[in-house]
Amino acid sequence: MKILKLKKQKHNEPKFDELDKMLCDLDAFFNEDAKPNDKEWKKNLSILLDFQDDDGSFKLFDSYKIPSDARVDFCYLPTYICTATLMKAYLTDSSSFALEETSALKNGLKMSCAKNLRGHGFEAFKGQIEALNIFMKAGLKEFIDIYPDLCPEFSEMIKNIICKFQEMESKGDFFGPWGESYEDDIKAINKYFSQRKVFVYGTLMRGEGNHGYLQNSTFLGKSFIEGYDMYDVGWYPAITPGSSRIIGELYQVPIEDMPSIDALEGEGHLYLKKCETVTDSEGKTTLALVYVYNRDVSGLKKIPVWGDEYVWYVSYGSNMLKERFMCYIEGGSFEGSRYRQPCDDTTPPAAVKAVEIPYDMYFGNYSGSWDGCGVSFLDTTRKGKALGVAYLITKDQFSHVSSQENGGRPPQEGYSWYENIIDLGEMDGFEVKTITNNELRQYNEPSPAYWDTLLQGIKENWPDMSDEDIEDYLNNCIRE
Repeated sequence: MKILKLKKQKHNEPKFDELDKMLCDLDAFFNEDAKPNDKEWKKNLSILLDFQDDDGSFKLFDSYKIPSDARVDFCYLPTYICTATLMKAYLTDSSSFALEETSALKNGLKMSCAKNLRGHGFEAFKGQIEALNIFMKAGLKEFIDIYPDLCPEFSEMIKNIICKFQEMESKGDFFGPWGESYEDDIKAINKYFSQRKVFVYGTLMRGEGNHGYLQNSTFLGKSFIEGYDMYDVGWYPAITPGSSRIIGELYQVPIEDMPSIDALEGEGHLYLKKCETVTDSEGKTTLALVYVYNRDVSGLKKIPVWGDEYVWYVSYGSNMLKERFMCYIEGGSFEGSRYRQPCDDTTPPAAVKAVEIPYDMYFGNYSGSWDGCGVSFLDTTRKGKALGVAYLITKDQFSHVSSQENGGRPPQEGYSWYENIIDLGEMDGFEVKTITNNELRQYNEPSPAYWDTLLQGIKENWPDMSDEDIEDYLNNCIRE
């Protein structure tokens, strides 16, 4: 992460290259996930706080005595970006905000009301849309839902703007003061405020008793949040702040359905509604609402997941490349290789993570799928550091993958391929397993195609490794 360098320009001696660079750097920091425990992220946050003026602005000039268009670009725009950065951080972890940080956010929000988010001159309406999009990217709707009283002036301003946009759409009036059309922008903003992203991990999930509450919602995929532990309360699960990874589902929920879900969860009493960073199976993050238990969990049984049981399956061979691994889940053939039968559950992994395996990897056997050449095995008699990729999948999916690696048969003694399931401990509260053959197979070098697939899989999951480092690692796995 790049450390910010912010210095106010003299209003009568502007250096536009430096101004543009500061804006670009502020925008880059804004686009980072909020990481309250990361030293570099905290340092940049501290630099932001020190840069804020007494009026709550984050202007890049030492004065407002500049042309009005420059005032929008270099006084108000950086204020919106910096305030939105603080907003996102507050949504992610309000407990990390002391009085100084909270005051800075309040003052930034109040200053953001100065122009009603509008731009300059004939671009005033366009500027308002652009400013709204900055705050929307920071989780504006969740912020207004959960913290409407942190800065009442800001909350009221946003509600008034949205009411105006909704009225414009209802009338079919999408035009600015100069006749320019903003139809796509207005519809997108109205759609944004008409829905809420909600992460569910218990009885609201598919196949569970309360899933009907989401009948009008859009399923966005399996996802996870970190920093919580889950407990079995009886008929439903409960999560509280902790150290585990919680697997669940992400939904786009119509705003009109939120009150009934709040009532189901006993929001404000039994559960508290919070905003969390949710990660999907591709590693992409988004902000979403989640219901956190508001009671004591002492004496309750801690559980890793509600419903389906999960396990980390660790691949150290060609399945490190996700495209190839997904043939085992969805069915199919990777670049002309043997066809794989689909799993009954074709849902992608809930998470993917690069890991190290405490054994050596070597190439052995004669694979018909890879030109009669060798494929990857683990030498469980030798400690080492084999590169691996962990996929968080259901136990049923793991059984399917294990069987596919053995020609459709479950692993068992006597096979010459992957007959042994190896326990690698726990990670994020879930068992970690891989498969190999405890009997050393006859050494055999890999084919060029297999080698290339391994190289792609390692590059995909270990981006900091150079091609030379990967080649060295693979060459060290060749035994004579």
